[in-house]
Amino acid sequence: MSKKIFSIPLNPKLTEFQFNDFQEFLKEHKDYIYDIYFTCRMPPFMQDAMGDVFLTEEDHYGALDNAIGLSKSTGIPLSATFNNTLVRPTQQNLDLFINNFKQVYSSGVIQSATIPHTHWVATGLIQQEFPDLEIKNTILRNVTEPREVVALGEAGFHYVNLDRDLMRDYDKLKEIKRAKEYAGVKLSLLANEGCLGNCP
Repeated sequence: MSKKIFSIPLNPKLTEFQFNDFQEFLKEHKDYIYDIYFTCRMPPFMQDAMGDVFLTEEDHYGALDNAIGLSKSTGIPLSATFNNTLVRPTQQNLDLFINNFKQVYSSGVIQSATIPHTHWVATGLIQQEFPDLEIKNTILRNVTEPREVVALGEAGFHYVNLDRDLMRDYDKLKEIKRAKEYAGVKLSLLANEGCLGNCP
C-alpha cells in the first residue's frame, strides 16, 4: 500500500518565514504526501468558497507562482482547487474555465483539480481537454451516502471528498468503502476536524 495518503493545504497568505517552514515540513514528510492543494484564482473563480478575494492580479499570480515553486522544490504534485459552488455552472463559464486552466496546467506540476460542478464533469469536456488530470469533487457538496459516491464516479470524478461529518461514523464509512470499490474511485476524509462524527 502506498504511504502517500495525505493531501496537504497551502495557505496563500503565509509569511516568508511560515512559507519556508512549511516547505521544510513538506520535504521532511514527502513520502506521506499525495499532493498539495491550493485555491487557484482565475476567471470564473476569482474568489474562494469562503469569500476570500485577492485584491490584485499580482496577488493571484504570486500565490500561483509560490505553489508551482513549492511543488518543483519538493517534488510533490499540486492539486488546483476550485471550490466556489456559487460560480454559475453555465457552458460559458465552463469554456472560460477550460481556456484559463490550460495556462495553469501547462506548468507540468498540476496532477489534479477540484471541480465544484458535477454537471461540468459529466459533459466530458474537462477530461477531453485534460486527459491526464485527476478530477476531485468539492467537499462542499456534502457527500454522505454510498449512492452519491457511485454517482460521482459515473459522472467522471476520480477522487471523492467525503463530508466531514462522517469522520467517526465507522458503519457508514464501511458502506462507502464498498461503494468506492464498485465505482473505482479514491476517497478522502478531512483529518483535521475538531469534532466527533456528526458533530454532536
